[in-house]
Parts: sequence; structure tokens; C-alpha cells
Amino acid sequence: MEYIFDIFKLIEKSLKNEKHSFFVVDEKKFTQSLIENGLVGLVFESIDSKSFKDQSYYNLLKEVFKGYVYQDIQQQNLIQTINDKFNEAQIKHIFLKGAHLKKIYPQSYMRGMGDIDVLVPENDVDSAKEIFIKLGFKHESSTSHHHSFIKSGLIVELHQKLYSINDFENSELLKDVFQYANIVDNYLYDLDYSYEYVYLLSHLVRHIRSSGVGLRSILDIYFFEEKYQNEIDFSLVQELLEKYSMTEFKSKIHYLNQIITNQLELKDQKDFEVIKFIMNSGIHGKGESFDSYKSKRVYEEKRKGISKIKYLVKSLFPKRYVIQEQYPYLKKYPWLLPWAWFVRILKQIFK
Repeated sequence: MEYIFDIFKLIEKSLKNEKHSFFVVDEKKFTQSLIENGLVGLVFESIDSKSFKDQSYYNLLKEVFKGYVYQDIQQQNLIQTINDKFNEAQIKHIFLKGAHLKKIYPQSYMRGMGDIDVLVPENDVDSAKEIFIKLGFKHESSTSHHHSFIKSGLIVELHQKLYSINDFENSELLKDVFQYANIVDNYLYDLDYSYEYVYLLSHLVRHIRSSGVGLRSILDIYFFEEKYQNEIDFSLVQELLEKYSMTEFKSKIHYLNQIITNQLELKDQKDFEVIKFIMNSGIHGKGESFDSYKSKRVYEEKRKGISKIKYLVKSLFPKRYVIQEQYPYLKKYPWLLPWAWFVRILKQIFK
């Protein structure tokens, strides 16, 4: 992974809005890593096209970049539509994660986003669902904490909670979210920046344990710190970090961001292995060479004392309460759980 240092330099130059010339031996792996780590929107405009011996890789990045810009326009328009409809229906709502993080990048298209996450009070979920159906969205699936809708390739996750039934560790932190929210306009709210900062770190922990993260997810914390450093109450942040055992994690992420943005030199072999793990995992663990299943299994085994066999059984045959939002008929007919297991396994096989 000799190209890792060129990626750090490219990130540094993009933050300064400067061009960067480079030479990498494995242009294919370099290009693949930029794509898998969600960096194309951020760094493409800083790439000197002459740096590539094989121009097909530059052209590929150019097409991916166009996709970032196009999707950003579509998503921003949809966010405005959702905001308008929820205001009309008098539904309090908060746009989460990428929908907010886009605003703090130099340009919103620089931060890609797979779906739009929006949180509403639990008693308004049914009304919010009806709005999406009327907008022509198809209801794709449900879990204990959100409902997925899709239309023309645009995905929305409607949240009634910030934690799933399996994320018990920090569930107390993520309860009663609206008490940490400030009104923006009408029924649109934003999270308090101090609370949101801790929430983003908590969400990062969850993805590292359950699937994986790429460099973009780490950089989100960097951009958040840079944007709101004068508005974050770091004494409150420290209190929450200590309460939920994330103090060391926060320090490590800050340190990694100094390396990723080329402010510190990567010297320690352990740090190199950590960054290599992050880069191989890609966004949400979708890197080609990354085994997200293994990542989650190792966490379950080491931290929860669950054996490989027990983890496999738990994954294949989850308890009813874990999947009843995805298969609503289980709420009324719990004896259909074996059928739900069968359907779920088939979906995974033919995914």
C-alpha cells in the first residue's frame, strides 16, 4: 500500500484547494481505494490528470465524480421536499449524519451519502410513512429503529430511534434525542453540536464493530471539529465520553485524522495497520477485500464472550423481537418465526 501516503497528500491538497501531482505504481489499487473510501468527491478536483500513466483510471474517477455531483443535487432537492412536507404536517424532524455533514464540507458534493437519514418522534412515524408513500416511495424494509424507502435510486431511512435493539451499550445516550435538539425553522430541528459530536463518535464505534468504516467516516469527525470547534462545549463532551467509555476512542480518532490530513507523519507500525484496516474495509465495510462478517464476529467473540458457533446460530436464527419490524406479521403471529428465518436466509443467499 505504497499509495497510502499519496492519498494523505491528496487529502491535504484538497483541503487547501490545490492541485497535486503524484506517481503511484499500482494505479488500479490507488483508484479503487479512493472509490471504496468515499474520497472521490473530496479529492478529484485536486488531482493532476497527468499523474496517471493509464488515463482510463483518471476517466473512471471523473465519471464517479460526476455521479457525486448529480446525486448531491438530487439528494439536496429531496431533503428540501421532505422538510416542506414535514413542516406542512407539523412533524418535528432532524436530518442526521450525512444530510447534515454535507453542509460542513467545502462543497456539499464532496461528501457522498448513500441515503438520507431523518429522525421523527415515535408517535409521528405512521404519519411520516404516509408522506413518503404519497411522494411515490416504495417501502423497502423496517428494523427496530428505522424504516427504509426508495424511489428512483434515492433512499431515505426514516428513524424513530437512533439505536437498534442490538445496540444496547450506548442506548441511554441515544434516548430522548429531541431534548438535545434546537429548533431551526418551523418543525425542523438540529442536534446540539456537543451532543451530535458524541453521537457521531458513538455511531463510528458501532460501524467499526458491526461492519467497517472507510477514511471518509473518520474525516467526518475532522470536518465536524474544524467547523464547530468554537461552539462545542468540550467539558460536556468530555463528561459524556467518560460516561460512555469513549474518551480513548475520541483521542485515537483525532490522532488518526492528523495523519490522514498529512499533519503528522505515519511512523508507528500499529498505526499503519489500523489505517490499512480502515482503508481495506471501505465505507460501511464494502471494500472488495474486507470481510465485514469476520469483523463483527471477532467483536462478539472477544467483547461479549460468544463462541463462533453461537454467533453463527444467533446470526441465522435471531430472536423474534430483533426482526419483527422487518417482518411485521411476527408481532401478531409469533409462531411464524421459523418461516421468517427461512425467508431471511433465502434473501441472503440470493442477495
